[in-house]
Amino acid sequence: MDNSRSNLLYLWPRRTLFVGRLRHPIEFSQAAASLVIGVEGPVQLVLPGSDVVWHEHSLLLAPGQSARIDPQGQLVAACYLDALGQDFRLLSHSMARHQDGVYAGFHGEHSLQRWLKALYNVPVQAEEAFDALESGINPAAQPYPETDPRVARVVERIQSEIGRNVSVEELANSVNLSVSRLVELFRAQVGVPVRRYRQWHRLFVTFTGVERGASLTDAAIAAGFADSAHFSHTFRMTLGMTPSDIVTMLSGSIFVGHGAPVGGLAGHNAGAGLPTPTCQTGH
Repeated sequence: MDNSRSNLLYLWPRRTLFVGRLRHPIEFSQAAASLVIGVEGPVQLVLPGSDVVWHEHSLLLAPGQSARIDPQGQLVAACYLDALGQDFRLLSHSMARHQDGVYAGFHGEHSLQRWLKALYNVPVQAEEAFDALESGINPAAQPYPETDPRVARVVERIQSEIGRNVSVEELANSVNLSVSRLVELFRAQVGVPVRRYRQWHRLFVTFTGVERGASLTDAAIAAGFADSAHFSHTFRMTLGMTPSDIVTMLSGSIFVGHGAPVGGLAGHNAGAGLPTPTCQTGH
């Protein structure tokens, strides 16, 4: 395999998928549930305050879970799952629980490993990749767990007004809930507080802007970050790397699916229907 090949980042409204090689361990506190797959072998996982090292081919991490992951230079995939927790609740019922928030042994890991390795070698368009990932995560096409429609409306509003810091009071009023009840329901459904989710979604929106040609700073500000320092701090805390690290790692291999938001980037296909990027295979 050509180890100089660019890493891949797929951005869809429902999920985000990174496939690539990480040369060093990363420590992060994620704001979204994720399914981590060691494509060529097990990855190492250490949790804060623990000396226990787990070696697993597949890991499911709950929203808000802090961890140290060492892929040991191998090909690894991290799929950040849907905001409303449907993927997490479906997958957690079929995986072995190490402790609250950490599960291992995804039942379809072998077929998913084969597909991820093939995808890395020959990337495909965003919509084709999403369909294949959906089949890998939910091969039996089981119904996803139901969500609270009030929380779903709040998430939709946060996404549609990503440049605004809409207060929790305003969000609660919009769905006829008290602040305390919305906070409780949102945390139970999404897994993290409103503010933490909004920051995570702004990272997602930033990279859709980068794919459309904006600079990292312009895309971050359009997504609602106050300035580049705010963006960099959030990025490092959430993903365990600096923004420049991951931009260098990706070097153009970002694929955005239909419906992914672009924040306030007028002139970068905003509102014009989001085209699927051209398949990139020459890396």
